[in-house]
Amino acid sequence: MRDSNILQIFTSLSLPGNSTQCVISPSSEFPEGFFTKQERADGGIIIYFLIILYMFMAVSFVCDEYFLPSLEIISESFGLSQDVAGATFMAAGSSAPELVTAFLGVFITKGDIGISTILGSAIYNLLGICAACGLLSNVVSTLSCWPLFRDCVAYAISVAALLAIIFDNQVYWYEGTLLLLIYGLYVVVLCFDIKINQYIIKKCSPCCTCLAKAIEERSEQQPLMGWEDEDQPFIRRQSRTDSGVFHEDSGYSQLSLSLHGLSQVCEDPPSVFNMPEADLKRIFWVLSLPIIILLFLTTPDCRRKFWRKYFVITFFMSALWISAFTYILVWMVTITGETLEIPDTVMGLTLLAAGTSIPDTIASVLVARKGKGDMAMSNIVGSNVFDMLCLGVPWFIKTAFINPSAPVEVNSRGLTYITIFLNISIVFLFLAVHLNGWKLDRKLGVVCLLLYLGLTTLSVLYELGIIGNNKIRGCG
Repeated sequence: MRDSNILQIFTSLSLPGNSTQCVISPSSEFPEGFFTKQERADGGIIIYFLIILYMFMAVSFVCDEYFLPSLEIISESFGLSQDVAGATFMAAGSSAPELVTAFLGVFITKGDIGISTILGSAIYNLLGICAACGLLSNVVSTLSCWPLFRDCVAYAISVAALLAIIFDNQVYWYEGTLLLLIYGLYVVVLCFDIKINQYIIKKCSPCCTCLAKAIEERSEQQPLMGWEDEDQPFIRRQSRTDSGVFHEDSGYSQLSLSLHGLSQVCEDPPSVFNMPEADLKRIFWVLSLPIIILLFLTTPDCRRKFWRKYFVITFFMSALWISAFTYILVWMVTITGETLEIPDTVMGLTLLAAGTSIPDTIASVLVARKGKGDMAMSNIVGSNVFDMLCLGVPWFIKTAFINPSAPVEVNSRGLTYITIFLNISIVFLFLAVHLNGWKLDRKLGVVCLLLYLGLTTLSVLYELGIIGNNKIRGCG
């Protein structure tokens, strides 16, 4: 499996006396396909395309029917606000493939952290997913300043810490521990999110009247009000003074209202085996029936009263299935790219970077379509923080318990290039949201898409040696 930010798909090697790099084919880390290259070229590639589409549908189904409902109940049980839930449990669950890949990279494939995966996936996570949320949602969500600022700062710190640790191409046990401590501190900040937010507002309001006015307007808005005509794009405004997902007056969960609707809050949802009435939906239902049966037999549906108390099992099982489906998806994408003779470095910066982030993309788009902009944005940035800092888990285990006498060897080539592009992405995302009036809409989606395409194009040109002196050839 490939990682967004964790496992180097391409092992970059510096040749003595030569600036040329060689990259190992990413397909070498997967099992052999069920067709030869010639059979794929003769038409077998169509089967791979169909499997890719089916895996997209499978991940979408798991997220919508199991993962997000379990997240709803977790948020309700811990009294988490939407943005905190998005930055923690949602980020961890949708990034399960990356965590699994981290262990594979350290203990099995011995992969490095390379410029292709870190740069490509990080830019996609920040700009590509934001573009998808804006373009694929007919809902205009009003964003809060503090959650985005908090997560962007945390991500910038995590990037700086990671680059400092791998600067000497070696990772020791105390450096892995440092990453875990930083992520632990981030979680502590999230636990006291409301108090920290109120303190900052109190200190900043006297010197920033626009901030005070925005906070005052936001606090006066009722959490369940502010809906426009259902047939038109609307703005769902949320109060940052609400520290939980339950409201005293209504007794209903905000996430329940957004994900399932008022009519379904007090009763079980329809059975997944009920055939839809619309013809198109029936076709998709029949095609997804194997997935429906598989998940029905292995994962409790916590939306139902009987299984509601098993929401933790639902969360972990859905994360496990997301990882499995994503593995197959990226495997098929890798073989397809090799068959179409797409250069490996281009694959890492584009198709594979996006492929490993499919769970994050689908989860963020689904909640954005329900008006949960803060949760979507916190998942986008929070997933990157989780990916970066949870590298410390396999690193710490290997250097502290498996092989204490030797550090983990990594390759830090291209640190400056990575830092510049990541900082551009972080700063631009925050400024773009600010200049857009703190709204997640199609305008912001278009701008993020254009910048993502621009930065990715520059990255591809650099990797191919068209700009700069980064020459690449195939190993062997």
